[in-house]
Amino acid sequence: MSDRPETRLARLAVRHPVWTLLLSVVIVGVTIAIIVTQGKVDSDILNLLPQRFDSVRALKVYDREFSQANEITFALWDETQEADMDAFADYFGEALRREPWVVRVMDRSPMETEGGIGEISQLAVPLLLNLPPQEFAAALARLQPEALHERMAKKRAEIEAGSPKAEMELNFDPLGVVVPALKPIAGSFSTEPSRPLASEDGTLRLAIAVSNQTGLDSESCQAMMRQVDDFVERVRSGWSEGVAPKVLVTGRTAYVAEMSLGMKDDVVSTVGSSALLVTLFFYTAFRRVRPLGAILFVLLLCCLGAVASGVLIFDELNVVTMGVCAIMIGIGVDFGMILYGTYQEMRNQGINHETAAVDTVALLGRGLLFGAATAAVSFASLILSESPGFTQLGVLIGIGILLAALLMMTIFFALLNTRYRPAKPDILLVVTRRYLCYLVTHSKKVALGALALLLLANALAYAPVGALRIETDPRSLEPPNSKAGFALRKITSEVPAAEVEPVLAFIQADNDQSFYEQWSKASQHWDKAKETGAIARATTPAAFALAPDRVKANLGTLATLDFSTIRESFRAALDEGGFAPASFAPAFTMLDALETLGHGDRTPLDWRKTLPPSSSWIFVLDRFLSTTPNVGVAYIFPNKTLSGADEQIALRNALETPGVTARLTGWSYVMADLLPWSKGKLLRLSLVMLSFIIVVLWFLYRSAAPLFVLLGSLLLSVGAMAAVLKITGLPLNLFNVLAFPLVLGIGVDYGIYIILAIRSPRNSPEALAAVVKPVTLSALTTITAFGSLGLATNPALSSLGLVAAIGIVCSLFSTLFFILPVYLWRGYR
Repeated sequence: MSDRPETRLARLAVRHPVWTLLLSVVIVGVTIAIIVTQGKVDSDILNLLPQRFDSVRALKVYDREFSQANEITFALWDETQEADMDAFADYFGEALRREPWVVRVMDRSPMETEGGIGEISQLAVPLLLNLPPQEFAAALARLQPEALHERMAKKRAEIEAGSPKAEMELNFDPLGVVVPALKPIAGSFSTEPSRPLASEDGTLRLAIAVSNQTGLDSESCQAMMRQVDDFVERVRSGWSEGVAPKVLVTGRTAYVAEMSLGMKDDVVSTVGSSALLVTLFFYTAFRRVRPLGAILFVLLLCCLGAVASGVLIFDELNVVTMGVCAIMIGIGVDFGMILYGTYQEMRNQGINHETAAVDTVALLGRGLLFGAATAAVSFASLILSESPGFTQLGVLIGIGILLAALLMMTIFFALLNTRYRPAKPDILLVVTRRYLCYLVTHSKKVALGALALLLLANALAYAPVGALRIETDPRSLEPPNSKAGFALRKITSEVPAAEVEPVLAFIQADNDQSFYEQWSKASQHWDKAKETGAIARATTPAAFALAPDRVKANLGTLATLDFSTIRESFRAALDEGGFAPASFAPAFTMLDALETLGHGDRTPLDWRKTLPPSSSWIFVLDRFLSTTPNVGVAYIFPNKTLSGADEQIALRNALETPGVTARLTGWSYVMADLLPWSKGKLLRLSLVMLSFIIVVLWFLYRSAAPLFVLLGSLLLSVGAMAAVLKITGLPLNLFNVLAFPLVLGIGVDYGIYIILAIRSPRNSPEALAAVVKPVTLSALTTITAFGSLGLATNPALSSLGLVAAIGIVCSLFSTLFFILPVYLWRGYR
C-alpha cells in the first residue's frame, strides 16, 4: 500500500471521524462569519472589462465622476396612445421635483423652466470674465450710465412699435452683457442633438433626475430604487385625468440595483438546479443516501471556503463570481463520484472500510490531484484575462477545486458508514460493463468511427463555410430581461439622437491654466479635423475652461467700476422706460456678483456654488465638467460609428493634438480595443493551458503514447466544440471565449482518470467499469453545472456556461469513444 501524503491523510480522517467532523463544523462557522461580516458585492459591469486599456479606465471615470453616476432617467410612454401626454408630463415633472431624494430635474429646456432665464445671468458671470480683455472692456462699456439709459429707451421704443424680439431680448439680457458672455458657448457646443426630451410622435417623454444618492455600491442603488419605485407607483395612482402612461426607468442606479438583486435569484437558480441534478445523477447511479449527503457536505465546505478566501483576498466580489458555487458543485462532485465508484467496488469484494478508503486514495489519489491541478490552473489562468471579475471567478474556483480534491479524499470517507450493504448492479453499471466488453473485441472500429466523426466536425469548424458569430454589440452584456435595459432600448429607438455614436475625449489637467490651454489647443485642432472631413463634428467644454491670466486681468478692470452708480443708473433707466425694477431682479443679482468679484471674492466664478442646486443649467455643465476639478470631456462624432481597430487608429491620429493629453473612450471605441484583445487572449490562454497540460501529463505518465492520445483528443474536442457553435449559431463574445482554455483544463481530466485505470493492475472490465461509470457521471454533472449558468441573468456568466458545457460534451465524447477504445485497441501501458 502506498504511503504518499494523500493516503496518510485519508487514513487519519477515517480513523478519527468525530474529530474530522468537528473540524468541518468549525470550518463552516468560520467561513460563514467571514462572508457575512466582510463580504462586499461589486455589480459594476465595467469591472468585467480588462483594466489595462486606458479606454476602459476612462469609461469608468465617465461612469462615476460625471452626472451620469446619479442620474435616473424616466421615460413616460403612451403605449395605448390614449393618454394626455402634455398634462401628465407636467404633472409628473412637478411631482418629481417635490421628492426629497431629488436634487434637480430636467424635463424641458432650461430656458423653459421657472427661473431658467434668470439663471442665465449667473451662468454668464464666469464666461464674461473669461472674455479677452478688449471684448471684456467693450462689454463693460454697456454698463455706463449713458449706455444703460440709451438701451432702455431704445427697447421701450421697439416694444411700443410691436417688436416681440425686443421684449425677449430685454428679458433675456437687460444689461446687454449676457449675450457677449455667452457668445463663445454658441460656437462650442449644442445640447439639442444629444439630449432631446421627446419622441417625434409625442408618445414618449423624458424626465431626467439627479438624486442625492451618496454611494455607488449595490446597497445604495437598491435603497434609491425602492424610493423611485414607490414614487412611480404613487404618481401613477394619483393621476385622475384619464389613462396614465407607463413609466420606464433606466440609468446606472437602476442597472446596478437590478443586477445586484438579480444576483440573489441567479445564485438560487443556478446552485439549486445544479445541486438537484447532481443529486439525481448520484442517486440514480449508486442508490445510496449517506454517500450523497457526505458529498454535498464536502461541496458545501468547498464553496464556503472558496468564497471566504475570495472575501479575504479581494476588496469586493464581482457579481460574476456568483457562478462559483454552481460550477464548484458540478466539478467537485466529480472527485466524490470517481472515488466512491472504486470504493464501492472494493467494498463489494468484502474489503473493510478503512482499507477500501485508503486503497482507493492510493489508486486514484495521484490522478485526482493532477486532475484537480489542471482544472484549477485552467480557471486560475483567467487571471491572465486581465478582467477583474473573471480573475476573481478563476481564483475562487481554483481554490475550491483544490479544496474539493483534498476534502473528498479525507472528510468524505470519514462521513461514510463503516458498515456496508453490498450494492446490486445498477443499469448504468451494467451498460458500462457491456460497453467495455464490446470494446474488448471492437475497440478498433469504435476508435476509427469516433475519429472520423471528430475529423468531420473539425473540417466543418475550419472550413470557410459559415462562421463563428462574434457579438460586438456591448448591449449583449446586458441582462436580456432587464427593465432598465428595455427602458434604454425604448428611449434609443423612439427619441431622436445622433446617428453616430460619439467618442468621448477626456482631458485632465493639473491646474486651471493647463486646463484652459489644453482645451483651447484641442478645440482648434478638432475644428480643423472637421474642416478636412476627418470627423463630423465635436462639442467641447472649451468655453467653460477659464483662463486664469484673462480672469486676473479682467478682475483688475472690474475693481475700477463704481457699482453703486451703475445700479442707480440702471434703476433710473428702468423708471424712465416705464419698466418695473422688480421684474429685473436677475440683472441686479448679476451686478452684485460682479461687484463681489471686484472686491476679491471669487465665489461667483464657481457655477456650482452660484447656481441653485435645482437648476437645469447644471445638467449642461455636468455634461462637460466632472465633479473633480480640471477634468472635462468632449463628444467627438466620427463620420460613422467605429467598427474596428483600423477606424479607431485613424480617429485617434486625427484627434491627436501636440501638447494635449486626451484620453479617448466610449463603447464603440472600447469595443475596438477589446475585440482583438479577446481573440488574442483566446489563443494565449489556450497555449498556456496546453503547455501546462503537456508538463503535467509527461510528469504523470513519462511516456509519449498517453501524451499523444490525450493531446490529440483535446484538440479534436475543441475543434468539434467550434463546429457545434457554428451549427447552433451561439455567438462568442468578449467573455465566453474564455471557455476554451477552461474546456482544455477540465476535459483532460477524464482522459487522465481513464488511462490511470487502464494502466493499473486492476484493469478487468469489472474494475474498469467502476472508474468509467463515475467518470461519465462526473462529466455529466460538470456539464449540468455549466449548463445551469445558462439560467443566470448575467449574460457574461450565462454565455460562458453554455459554451463551456458544449465543450465538455465534446470532451466526454472524445474520452469515451476515442481515448478509451484507442488504449484498449493498441494496448498502451
